[in-house]
Amino acid sequence: MKASGIQLEMSFEENGNRFKERLDNGVFFIAFEVNPPPKQTPLDTAAARMADFEYEALSSTRIPACLAFADKSRTVDSWSVADFAPALCKTGRDNHLVCLSGRNAGLKELEEVMTVCGNAGFKSFVTMSGDAFPGENSKATRKRQFTESIHITRMLKEKKIFFGGSTVNSFKYSPVGCFSQYFKLVKKLHLGADFIIAQAGWDMMKLQELRWYLNNRNLHYPAIARIMMLTPERVDDILKGRYPGIVISRDFEKMLLRETMHSYAQFESAQWRRIQIQAAGCKLMGFSGIQLAGLESAAQIRIACRRISEAFEEFKTFEDWKNAYDEYYSRIEMAPYPERFYIFNKLLSQAHPDENIKMKDADFPPCSAMELFKFKVSDFLFSNAHNEKPYEHALYKHVISGCRNCSQCRLPYTAYVCPEICPKGMSNGPCGGSRSGGRCEVSDKECAHHKVLRLRFSRREIDLLEEQYVPYASRQQ
Repeated sequence: MKASGIQLEMSFEENGNRFKERLDNGVFFIAFEVNPPPKQTPLDTAAARMADFEYEALSSTRIPACLAFADKSRTVDSWSVADFAPALCKTGRDNHLVCLSGRNAGLKELEEVMTVCGNAGFKSFVTMSGDAFPGENSKATRKRQFTESIHITRMLKEKKIFFGGSTVNSFKYSPVGCFSQYFKLVKKLHLGADFIIAQAGWDMMKLQELRWYLNNRNLHYPAIARIMMLTPERVDDILKGRYPGIVISRDFEKMLLRETMHSYAQFESAQWRRIQIQAAGCKLMGFSGIQLAGLESAAQIRIACRRISEAFEEFKTFEDWKNAYDEYYSRIEMAPYPERFYIFNKLLSQAHPDENIKMKDADFPPCSAMELFKFKVSDFLFSNAHNEKPYEHALYKHVISGCRNCSQCRLPYTAYVCPEICPKGMSNGPCGGSRSGGRCEVSDKECAHHKVLRLRFSRREIDLLEEQYVPYASRQQ
């Protein structure tokens, strides 16, 4: 039986969920990220070529491991995760994690993918809004459909049979960038996310910041850190800004460039050591596991299990690990100048926060006089717009709030900043793809949700950014 081109397969396996059990029991593990292949490769052929990926992950005796099936990560026309994951994994599907990307997909289509995967025996999912296509500008991105991860998370929770997680980009270096991410994360947790995956980055202070923030807010959810195996080609892509949301310092950029000048064997050795240090640091900081991206062969999975387990033996204490971390990075600055904001002092001074460690006060940029004026006018004219037809007062909305067409007006929910100003149409907070300086992923304009945060802060309504769910609305092209 097929549904919209997705193969429907029933599973009669037992009702356990081994992925969830590892998180519940505090068993540190590795989720090896695999990408569905391009459609020009026949599905059975692709699955056969990658069958040893699953074998190496599940047969690891050094450290528990599984697969994390990425969705629409880098290619334009790849196999659906609902086709590829069941084709690769014939049994034990509750071991693995399936990613659901909202790019080029509506809620109905995502529900179908979720249902097909669930019927096949996959029980754990992580939701994401999805990246823009490399090289696309805001106009091209706006023509695509993006279903915000928070809506997918909510839908997962309503099913009551799946274990669902959400992502956060903790590698932001301005107060508004940091807190925008964390406020949206809290909203995702309130709406039913069961665990967290941090997007890729190399600054261990930022990963610890995430752990301390959750602890400070009494949000005791398991968290997984995404780590990336670098190649010279990936380094080049990162330096050219082709990986949305990844921002690195000038010091770290110079370090990577030096590594690319060495032989490939030396370069690869440096990357394995970096992965060892990151993985061991994550375990000592209290992460539940890592999601390791960028491995290209089953042999690399085997090497990763060995190297990471050796790192766990090498670094028995946080102090031992911190000395190795400082030595490896030679105390280089990991924050991109001039943005150097961290929510806490004393990061990396100890593994876990104590009662005396408090969050810094946020110093958000003030709203301009024009922004405040437009807010007051909009609040007078459009305070009930969410209960009216979307085309009511359309011209005034466009002139004052920059509104674009959508199926439901949400201006009162978003401080009268139209969500459709965001090229992806994010309404509940920013995506993780913003660049340094708070610039949008696909334009040089400020992220629309940074403006929303500043307006809410000026009116002492920050709590709304965590507590107020902004309804889903389809775009009207």
